[in-house]
Amino acid sequence: MSAARKAPRLLPDARSLPARDLSIRRNAAGRRTIRFESGLANPGHGVLELRPNNLGDCRRNEQHASQIMFRDRNRNGWYDRDADNRSVRHDAGCMVFHPSHDHWHFEAAARYALWRPDRDRPIVVKGRKMSFCLRDSERVPPKWDIRHYAEYYGACSQDTRQGISIGWVDVYGSYLPGQFLTLPDGLSNGLYCLRTTVDPRDQLLESDDDNNHSVQSVRIRGDRVAAKPLRRCRSVL
Repeated sequence: MSAARKAPRLLPDARSLPARDLSIRRNAAGRRTIRFESGLANPGHGVLELRPNNLGDCRRNEQHASQIMFRDRNRNGWYDRDADNRSVRHDAGCMVFHPSHDHWHFEAAARYALWRPDRDRPIVVKGRKMSFCLRDSERVPPKWDIRHYAEYYGACSQDTRQGISIGWVDVYGSYLPGQFLTLPDGLSNGLYCLRTTVDPRDQLLESDDDNNHSVQSVRIRGDRVAAKPLRRCRSVL
């Protein structure tokens, strides 16, 4: 028991992936929106797991969220589901219930903003904080050379744990609600920087907070948008 308590926590690493699947669409009011897909990856040494419960104070129609971190009982430096069965909890804020989805979403999972690549980097438009159900959608890019872990966190429900396994990404498709920014009227054609931030409120315990931001250079021309090399947008990171 004593050795298990002293074993270090295996922390996840919430890493933002650059936006992809870009398009310009008109909303019901005829205004231009830029739609995109984003992703929250976990290349850490521990799983990113959340469990809804009643352990904290949250608003009506919300539940408290506990982040579950497992201890490295076998001391191999990586989470092993069979061996590392002791855990600790961390207060990770609240979850909001989505009746149409019939499950809980983690509040403030991501936030999006469009910047100019100029020296003072003024923000063109900033989106509201997004909430999502966390799950294993696809594997991280092969070039990351992450250990192979089986998919574990699947479809979300009202009372099950949710999370992202080591080496997996939770993907938020461009077709989903909230996966867009409304462009200001009169926005000129040109190069812009689409920045994605995961865990914007810093509610999760993780091994590296410095990779919570990613940026994609985009060129907007009328009702068209295209991804461009990152060069002029590196400073937005």
